[in-house]
Amino acid sequence: MPVPDSMNVEATPDLPGAIRSAFSAPEIADWLRARERLRGAGYGRTVPRAYERSSLALAPKLGAAPTIAFAKLVSHVAIRVSPRAAERVCTAADTVAQRYEPQAFTAWVALMTRITTQAPESVYPFLENMERLVGRLSEQALEDWVATGLRLAGRDADKRSAYLSLQTAEAQRALEHESGEQSFYDHERRLRAYLTAISGATPPLRVAPTGMGEKAARRVSFAGNVILVPPSLPGYRGETEPLFRAALAHIGAHINFTKTRFEIGQLKPLQMAVVSLIEDARVEELAAQEMPGLRRLWQGCHVAQPGGLPTAPSLFARLARALIDPDFDDPDGWVQKGRRMFMEARERWADPAISREIGNLLGNDLGQLRVQFNAKDYVVQPAYRDDNLGLWALDEPPPEEAQTLEVQVDTVQLRRSEPTPGAGKQSQQQEQTESDRVEKVAPVTEAAEEGRAVASYPEYDYEIGRERANWTVVKEYPATPGNRRFWLELQDTQGPLLSRITGLVRSAQIGRARREKRQAEGEVLDLDACIEAATALRAGEFPDHRLYERQAPPTRDLAVSLLLDISQSTADLVPGTQHRILDMERDATAVLAHAMNEIGDPFAINAFCSAGREDVRVVAVKRFSDALDEETGSALSGLKPGYSTRLGAALRHAGKDLAQVPRHRRLLLLITDGEPSDIDSPDPDYLVCDAQRAVRSLSALGIDVFCVGLGPRNKEQEAAISGRNGFIQIDELSTLPDKLLSLYLRLTR
Repeated sequence: MPVPDSMNVEATPDLPGAIRSAFSAPEIADWLRARERLRGAGYGRTVPRAYERSSLALAPKLGAAPTIAFAKLVSHVAIRVSPRAAERVCTAADTVAQRYEPQAFTAWVALMTRITTQAPESVYPFLENMERLVGRLSEQALEDWVATGLRLAGRDADKRSAYLSLQTAEAQRALEHESGEQSFYDHERRLRAYLTAISGATPPLRVAPTGMGEKAARRVSFAGNVILVPPSLPGYRGETEPLFRAALAHIGAHINFTKTRFEIGQLKPLQMAVVSLIEDARVEELAAQEMPGLRRLWQGCHVAQPGGLPTAPSLFARLARALIDPDFDDPDGWVQKGRRMFMEARERWADPAISREIGNLLGNDLGQLRVQFNAKDYVVQPAYRDDNLGLWALDEPPPEEAQTLEVQVDTVQLRRSEPTPGAGKQSQQQEQTESDRVEKVAPVTEAAEEGRAVASYPEYDYEIGRERANWTVVKEYPATPGNRRFWLELQDTQGPLLSRITGLVRSAQIGRARREKRQAEGEVLDLDACIEAATALRAGEFPDHRLYERQAPPTRDLAVSLLLDISQSTADLVPGTQHRILDMERDATAVLAHAMNEIGDPFAINAFCSAGREDVRVVAVKRFSDALDEETGSALSGLKPGYSTRLGAALRHAGKDLAQVPRHRRLLLLITDGEPSDIDSPDPDYLVCDAQRAVRSLSALGIDVFCVGLGPRNKEQEAAISGRNGFIQIDELSTLPDKLLSLYLRLTR
């Protein structure tokens, strides 16, 4: 339907009153045009009606500009995804408007436009979690959270959808981080070690996902030998690590002292809850007898107060505290009876049968008192205690009434959302477009040994202006055995060059000039010695005649880390020769390493490539503590090209080792033939900016980074990474050994 250039606002009979009262005449005309465009776009009646309903709610809160701009987003979603998704956008907009100011709402519209363009398959699942996301994140934090997911998934549509629908651990971890709340992820490594130390066992410890359609886990859970930990524990405020420690120590007590599960039989949910409470107290008493400090840890988490309404959750929390805190005094008769029965059974605490006996009696008492208990909404208190599912034999379907507990055990099934109509084709086209922009990397077909993860490092995202912690994983791979006669053959073929280079390197003055004080002769007076001599004379003593200081030749005080790029592009032949680029890198490195070894400078040699952010592959050819021997020569000659070039992580890893070497001057010498790239990073600027950040970070640690670029390509990127004064381009690769030597001498003056 054609849209007129101007509209007679007064002659529009169906103009809603909310729009008429909130907008000026020109703004009303703009809104009418936006509405007519949606009506005439062929989406049917539902999309224009959904927009109209949404705009009536948005207009008073946001004003004209965001409300009218929102129409473009609705149309964009309807075209790229589906009319159904466009309707869902209209519903989500009202939720967003309640949380965000007009400027933030406009930023949200821009973010939704980006997601619709880059990840159309993820729009609908993302909208399903909108209330939860905007409830915890500012508009900037939400944008950063989305950017993290898109960067994480790269070109994988399934990964994008799983992340934006909160179905992955990475999504949960990023959500906790962006919301500024401490979560299990912040302490995960220490807590895993703590569980092993407390329980003497190493059960699988997994973070309970809370994806779309899943009921969020509210307490720690265990079943069989699997422990599920929610990212956070609702209802608790304060330092979270002690609470998670208490939770894992409690699970450890169950592992050690709850040897068999209870049969449900004819128990009702109320009775099951009381039996579980007594069992929790029983295992804690046994654990505290072995480790008394656990009592203090657990007791500090109990905050129930005496008195109050006699509801089931209140009575349960008060009894739980009464059973662990001898100073807690509650006037309620049921709480007092529970404590008395538990303490009278002290001699039988090793027998789990007492939990069922006491729990049955106390549960019957509550039933007689007509205390109401809603199992569906019940959450165990205090927050460190588990949900008690692991105490019960749930292999067979429980009685219908007991099913209201509605707690999942063992595993949480992740459900992928169905693609919305029309999204598949758009996604496919997008994947093809992105694929065209990514450098093709030839796969390595040889079977490789499994790498060992040795470190994780942050990575800088220029779009959000900060580093993402623990974003890359460096794995160390064993060196492939090569020629064990490598050094002998190098001596035969490069003997004169090795001798010349060794002499030149020995003559280089590297290190700090030393001042030798208290000398009998010298160029200048030693001020401290002169003062002491004058003091001695005034005291009538004979002074020391060593009153001078002199400048001694500098000692060698240098450590070098050689970092070799062995990505797939190094398999190319050097023009006019039958040698690969990697062969030239290897020979030049060997010549320089031989010279540094002769004069005693500590150095290390590492080679790297990458296959995604979770597999930055490093081969330690020579560590600082290793000798330059037959094994080192075999490792150097056995290097093979393959995979991609994630430079930032490799620089950080090599720099971390170099920073531990106690030397005045520390130099990281990078030899590479191409710009940073990787299979999961279609953005060509992303890894370049991260490598720049890595160089600056190392410079702050006192480490100089210098890049030797091989071949005529990518000069601008390499110069941008290390700076114009930290970069040299070598086009004629046959001159690499001599150029590398002269560079080394210049850098170490």
